[in-house]
Amino acid sequence: MADGAAGRCTVLLVAPSPTLSVGQWRALMAQVPAAEHPRIDGLRRPQDRLNSATGWQLLHRLSRSHGTTLQRGADGRPRCTPPADVSLSHSGSWVGVALCPDGRVGIDVETVRDVSPSLARRALSTHELSWIHQVPPGRSRDHRFFRLWTAKEAFLKATGVGLTSDPRSVTIDCTAEEPVLLGQEEAWTFSASAPADGVCATVCVERAP
Repeated sequence: MADGAAGRCTVLLVAPSPTLSVGQWRALMAQVPAAEHPRIDGLRRPQDRLNSATGWQLLHRLSRSHGTTLQRGADGRPRCTPPADVSLSHSGSWVGVALCPDGRVGIDVETVRDVSPSLARRALSTHELSWIHQVPPGRSRDHRFFRLWTAKEAFLKATGVGLTSDPRSVTIDCTAEEPVLLGQEEAWTFSASAPADGVCATVCVERAP
């Protein structure tokens, strides 16, 4: 996924090196907004610190290139000067960021892992469950789950709702090349990718008026 993904959106997906020297870490943090330093330093896991710092560094770079200012909103989500919008996600060793200059955007990246039947029932609508149950339990079903989930989560991020809403209230159709939000096909567009084996990423962008 690259510049132009999902239409007007700039998207970056990276897997930062976990073996940064002290000097490289300081250089990375120098590109992160100062307001984020205490929060990043307070994260317990080194991978979480690296992912968060990398994500904010990438968003800061994108925001500057588009002439907008990056900050953390009252809801805790990265924000920039409207009408531009930004989004950040990380999972495992992967970090994804997206910027849309003239509409809402959400991104989600996930490493594929085992999904229990109970989790699938709590997260997916009846339509979505039917699709993942078309393949046997195992890796293929887990991959289908995360293809759906990244699209669903990207949409919920774009709208600002996040997981305060029941994810089953949103139904995604992934039977075509790109995900489709049923009932709101004309309002939102999606772009899905697999940047590496066992990794799913999806961007959701509000269609231009």
